[in-house]
Order: sequence, then C-alpha cells, then structure tokens
Amino acid sequence: MNEEDVSLLDAYLGNLQSGIRPGKETLIAKNPQLAGALHCLELLERMAPPHPQPLSRQERGEASEDERATVAGLPARDTGAGQRLELQLQGSDLGKYEVECELGRGGMGVVFKARQKDLGRPVALKMILSSHLASDEHLERFQDEAKAAAGLHHPNLVAIYEAGQINGQPFFAMQYVSGPSLAKRIRQGPVAPEEAARIVLAIAQAVDHLHQNGIVHRDLKPSNILLDERGTPFVTDFGLVKMLTGDSHRTSTGVIVGTPSYMAPEQAAGQKQKVGALSDLYSLGAILYELLTGRPPFAADSPLDTLVQVIESEPVPPRQLRGAVPRELETICLRVLEKNPADRYPSAAALAKDLEHFLKNEEIECPTPGIVNRLTRWTRREPALAARLVTLAICIGVAQISFQFFRTIPLSLHLHILGILALWGLLSAVCQRLMRTVSWSDDVRFLWAGLDVVLYTWVMVVDEALLSPIIIGYPLLVAASGLWFRVPLVWFTTAIAEASYMVLMLEWWVRTGALEGLHKHIMLLVGLAMLGFITSYQVNRVRALSRFYEQRPLP
Repeated sequence: MNEEDVSLLDAYLGNLQSGIRPGKETLIAKNPQLAGALHCLELLERMAPPHPQPLSRQERGEASEDERATVAGLPARDTGAGQRLELQLQGSDLGKYEVECELGRGGMGVVFKARQKDLGRPVALKMILSSHLASDEHLERFQDEAKAAAGLHHPNLVAIYEAGQINGQPFFAMQYVSGPSLAKRIRQGPVAPEEAARIVLAIAQAVDHLHQNGIVHRDLKPSNILLDERGTPFVTDFGLVKMLTGDSHRTSTGVIVGTPSYMAPEQAAGQKQKVGALSDLYSLGAILYELLTGRPPFAADSPLDTLVQVIESEPVPPRQLRGAVPRELETICLRVLEKNPADRYPSAAALAKDLEHFLKNEEIECPTPGIVNRLTRWTRREPALAARLVTLAICIGVAQISFQFFRTIPLSLHLHILGILALWGLLSAVCQRLMRTVSWSDDVRFLWAGLDVVLYTWVMVVDEALLSPIIIGYPLLVAASGLWFRVPLVWFTTAIAEASYMVLMLEWWVRTGALEGLHKHIMLLVGLAMLGFITSYQVNRVRALSRFYEQRPLP
C-alpha cells in the first residue's frame, strides 16, 4: 500500500467519523484493492463508542425547535440508537455554506440552518442521512425531491437555490423561512374562518402550480406548511412527490406513503393508480378542517384506526364542532373531503376560486348537498348507529306485516316486541351520542355491545324463539363486534352472548319443564366460543401488523 492509498484511507475514516457519506464507490473505482480495507474501517467505526453529543439548545441558550422551526414535514427527533446524531456539523464549513445549527430530521434527511457565505443569506440545508442509514432508494428519492422542487417558482413554494454534493454528501439548499410551521399555529387553537380561508387559498394556488408542472405532493399537512413573520404560508417537503406524467418504481409500489390524518381515502387504501392531483385536494380539505375546528377530520389512537376512519367514515361537520364556521366555508371544506375523487373540486384552482368568492362575500359555486348526499354522509359518519337502525327498521316492518296479514301472535305480544325494538333503537342513538361527546368512548363500546346482546335476548324470551331460526342473531353480534378492532370487546361480546344463551335455555326449561336436544344447544355454545376465538385472532393479527408498520422508519 503506497502513501496515496494511506492518504485515501485516512480521508475515508475522517468522513466516517464526521457522518458524511464517504464516497466508498469512488475510492474503490480509483483503487479496487482498497475494498477490503474500507470494509474493515466501516466495521471498526460502527463498533466505536458514540461521538460526544453536542450541548442541548437550552445549554447553548438557543430557542426551542418549535420557536425556530423552519423546515416543515420533519417529525420529532427520535432519540433511539438508530436515530442518534449522524451529522455533527455545527460551526463547520461545507463549501460556500457555514452550518449554524440543526433544524430537524426525518427518516430520510436532516436539515440545518446555514449561511451562504458568498451571498450572506440564511438558507436551509437539507442533506441525506449518512451512508449506513441511507439506502440507494433514499438517495434516489432525495434526488427526486431536489429535481422536483428546483424547477418550481411560486411565491408560496419554498424555493430551491442549489442542489449537488459536498465531499460525496448529497445536499440541496433552499429558502429559509423564519417563522413556525402551520402545525404550531394550529396548536394555539382554531383560527378565524376568514384567516383559515386566506391561508388555504394561498396553499391551493401553490398546489395548483405543482399540478400544472406535473407534480403531486402526496404529503400535504400543517407541519409541511411554513409561515413567515407576516403569516404567509409556504409549501415545502417534496420527499413523497409523484410525477403525473409517469411515476418511478420508487413511488409506485403500492406502499402507503403519507400521514394518515391527511391522506385521501384512495391513498390510505394503497390504491396507487388512483392517487393524483385530486388526492392533494383532499389533504387541503383536511388542513382547512383543522384550521376551522382545531383538530384533523380523523385522528384515532393508532394509525390503523385512523386509516380505517379515513377510508370508511365521514368527518363531523365543522359547524357541529364550532358554530362560528360559516355555512359556505363548511360546504367548501366538506366538498374537498369527499370519499370519491370525482365528487371533489376538479382542481386546486377551482378550490381557490371558491375560497376567493367566500372571502369577497360572493356566492360560491359549490352546490349545497342534497338530501341523498347528506344521508350518505351521515351513514358513513355513524355506521354503527345506521346499521342498527336499518336492521331494527326492517325487523319492525317484517313483524308488522306478519301481524297484519297472518295474526299468528296476540296484539299484546306484538306490541311488546315492537316496544323492545324501539327501545333498542333509542338506546343505540344514546350510545352513539355518548361516543361522540365523552372521552371514555371505549367504555361506551362495551356498554353498547352488552345492550345489544341483552335486548336481543329479551326479544328471544318474549317471542319464545329459542328453537326458531332467528337464533342466528347471537353469532352475528359476535362477528359484528370484530368491526371495532378491539380484541377485549370481541371476548366480552362472546361471553355476554354465551351467558345470555344459557339464560335463554334456563328460561325455556323452567317454563316448559323440558329442554330437548341439549347436545345441540351445547354445540351452539361451542360454536359461539370458536367464532369469538376466530374473530379475536383476526383482529389481533391486524393489530400486530399495524404495530409492526408503526415501528418502521418513515419512508
């Protein structure tokens, strides 16, 4: 090994220690014999103790991350070993950039505040994470982001000044926005409707510029919107962009990418062929909704539950959460939150136009939803109540027709059964109301499931229906409990159904003095237990998959 080789290895080790992508392929191309030595250096560096951590912002007397947040879309820093500080560049020079401090990081990149020395201006410097955390796919997507943003010029888009490599480390320099993200503004509470309309109007115009240039953002959310000192919004973070003219394999694998609370239903369902410009419109609607109400349209305890709500449910109308929201603005908001992309505004420009009409006190072009549309939204917003009311209405109708034409039971018994069914519907409405207005909605689910089984058993006892086909209701209630995606709830419903059926058997035996076919009843009880086990197993498997994907690093 000659002096030149030693010099190359020394430079390579220095890059490893500083966290900069060392350009291994370039060195091997210069001298293939260095491959083994480079591999050994990598192993030694990984086994070495962590580098000393820099002082905290409080120890340095700096502002908090929220107070100086200038790069949106980067989640809170993960302090685990996999996300330890990889680039200790504060105070260092990277070419013509002098790094000042780290602003934030995500699963792919890290962003620094820097000063461009030749022009004397502040910039946000985004760099890929160091080599052992950055795969080839991350590098390609990083380059995609730079290319997508570099050709865009709009007053509400963060500008890209330069893209390239420094010491083999990919980077791009972009406009530094000194204010907080829109997410921080929302944490202070809902904004005035007119201010919300103005903010989303500016964002919609920027998004329309993206679409006109063949780009879908796919991850629009409040943390990806920056506000300057005047409150002007800027759209940033193009890490999940998709080209309308033909997406690459990196963004067309069907993997769900984005943030659940702001995803369009087609995006949440992984229907990649349907993800397009209208998906960004849905995200704009979610941002407008949160500005008006202080909360996103859907936000559950886990990403899985949120995705299910996005795909299946309807948001609560903003005016029900905040009466000060004008009806026209609510109409606009709900229009862009439609499940079917074809039912939304045809473009971001059309959305911006209606927001301008609203701000000028002019009539908006979006039509007022008709009765069918409102009914459809209600059934998707409250599917559990809607399903019960429809089922009960059918049962009442069938019972009334049977009594009217066949007179197989006395009037008192008929009225008794109708009364139970009506009470069932009333209690279901109360449970739905409690789930929407109290914090212990999980407890209400157990109450509701228990009431379903008890009221059904009451009908069975009154109708003396132990040996009738309507006994099928017990397994249906057990299976339906799985739709809540709660394993304890499935077992609770199964236990209540088993106990209620045994009560039904006991009542029959006391009243008739005999219980024929006991083995058949035992078989039904065993079947209910097996159904509960199968349902809970399926729910638990879905939950396990959800936890696995929640723990994966961000794309």
